[in-house]
Amino acid sequence: MKPPQTLAHSTLDTLPINIAVLDESGTILFTNRAWREFAGVDRGEMQGVNYFETSDVEADEYAGRAVEGIKAVIDGERDLFTLEYPCHSPEEKQWFLMRVAPLPEEEAGSVVVAHIDITQRKLAELAAERRSEQLQAERSNLRHLVDRLDGLVTAVMADVLTADSRAAIQQLVVDRLATVDSYRFAWIATFDLRDETLRPAALSAERDVDAAIALDDDDPVALAARTEDIQAATDAGPIHDEMCGAPVDAVAAVPLVAGESLYGVLTVYADDPDVFDERERAVLGAVGQAISAAINARETSRLLTADNLTELELQTRDTDVFFVALARELGCRMTYGGSVADGEETAMFFLVETDDPSAVCAAATDHQQVSAVTHVSTAEDCSLFEFTVETAPLVSLLADRGAETRDIVVTPDNATATVTLPAATETRAVVEHVRRRYPDVELLSVRERDEPPMTRQAFLATLEDRLTNRQLTALRKGYLGGFFDWPRDVSGEELAESMDICPSTFHQHLRAGERKLLEAVFETW
Repeated sequence: MKPPQTLAHSTLDTLPINIAVLDESGTILFTNRAWREFAGVDRGEMQGVNYFETSDVEADEYAGRAVEGIKAVIDGERDLFTLEYPCHSPEEKQWFLMRVAPLPEEEAGSVVVAHIDITQRKLAELAAERRSEQLQAERSNLRHLVDRLDGLVTAVMADVLTADSRAAIQQLVVDRLATVDSYRFAWIATFDLRDETLRPAALSAERDVDAAIALDDDDPVALAARTEDIQAATDAGPIHDEMCGAPVDAVAAVPLVAGESLYGVLTVYADDPDVFDERERAVLGAVGQAISAAINARETSRLLTADNLTELELQTRDTDVFFVALARELGCRMTYGGSVADGEETAMFFLVETDDPSAVCAAATDHQQVSAVTHVSTAEDCSLFEFTVETAPLVSLLADRGAETRDIVVTPDNATATVTLPAATETRAVVEHVRRRYPDVELLSVRERDEPPMTRQAFLATLEDRLTNRQLTALRKGYLGGFFDWPRDVSGEELAESMDICPSTFHQHLRAGERKLLEAVFETW
C-alpha cells in the first residue's frame, strides 16, 4: 500500500485541475500532472522554482493581481483568494479561475494554488452579452414598429371596425394603403375555387385588368397564398406592372390568414425597391392579421344571423380522432356536450356510457391528441368527462369555415357529427377542408332548414317562463344589489330579509334560478 503522501499525490494527478503547492516564500513544492502537462514540463522541473519570480507582474495586470493575492493568503490576511483571467493562445481562447487557499500549519507547505478551466462558462457569458446587444438593436427596431403600428395599423383597424361586409373591409383597406406615402397601389385577391386562381376583389384605383394568377405560379401573390408567408420582390412581372399602371419597383404580397382559413392575398406596390425591408414586412403582417381577423369575424357572424342554414351530417371512422379511438377501444357510446377554448387548449365534454370511468381515463391518457382527462361526474350508467386537447378534432376545422358543430354521436364503429353553416357557404369547400386533415370523412346528408335567430326579447320571455317569481326576484335582487360583485355590496342574509324569507330559502331560490339561466344560455347558443 502506498504511503499517505504518495497516495495523495497520485490522487491529485488524476484531477483535471492545475494544482501547485507553494511554501511561505512562494517556492513550488509540488505540481500535479495537469499543471505539468499544461506548462509542458516533466516531473520535478517545477519544484524549487519561485512562483513569484516567474510572474511578469509589470507586463501582465493579472499576474500582478495573482501574486498580490497569493501573498495575502500566505500572510494570513485572507482565507481565500480567487481570480478569473484569460490565457489565450493563437489556436484558441481560454479562461481560468485561480483559487488560492492556505494549508494547515502542520502540513509541509503554505498554500494550494489551483487553476480551473472556465472557458465554456466564459464563452456562454460572452454569448449572452452579444445576445444582449442584439436585443438592444431589436428594441430599436421595435420602437420603429410601434410607431408604425400606432399609425398605419391603428388606422386600418379603425376602418375595418366600421365596415359592414367583407367587401367593404377589403375596399377600405386598399384605399387606406394607397394613401401611404411610400406605397403606390394596393389590391386584394381572393381565391376562385372554380379554376384555382387568385383574382382581384378590391383595388385602390380603377384598373381594366383581367388578372388571374394561377395558384401554382411562381408569382409573389401565388407564393404568398401557397406558403401563407409574406413575399417581397423587386421584379414581379408584367401582370403587376399592368395592375399598378406603371413599372413596379417593389411588391409585397401578404396572405390573409385566420386559423386555417385563407381569405385572400393583399398586394402592395412601391416605387422604392428597399421599402419592404424586414421591419416594413412586419408592419404589413400586422395589417394582414387585422384584415384577416375582421373578415373572419364577419364571416363567422353570418352563421349567427342567417335565417337559412345548411345542415350537414359528417361521418368518420378515423382513430386519429381521439373520441373515435376511445369508443372503439372501450366498446361504448359517447355524446358530445360542447367545447370551451382556453388559450391554446380546448376542453371537450363528452357523456360516456360506461360503468368503469377509470378505464376511460386510462385509454384517453394514451391518445396523442389528449393532454389531460378529468372524470367530472357520474349519473346512473353515464359519466361526464372533460378531455383537454390542443385543437378540438373536427370541431376546430369546421369552426375555421364558420360552421357550428351541434352534435357528435360516437359509437364503436364511427362518429357522426351534425353541423350547421350559412346557406350561402359552399358545402364542398367545407367538406374538402375537413378531408385535408381526415381523408376518410364522408358527407352523409345535406339539408336546408329555417332557423331565425332568437331575439333578446324572445330569450328573456323564454327565461321568465322557466323561472318562478321567487327565483326571478332572487336573481334580480342579487344582481342589482351587488351580491355577485367582489367584494360583495350586500349579503345573502340582507337579501333574504328583504324578501321576508330565511337565508337558506333565499339561496335555494338563487341556485335554482342560476341553473335555469345557464340552461337557457347553453341550450340556446
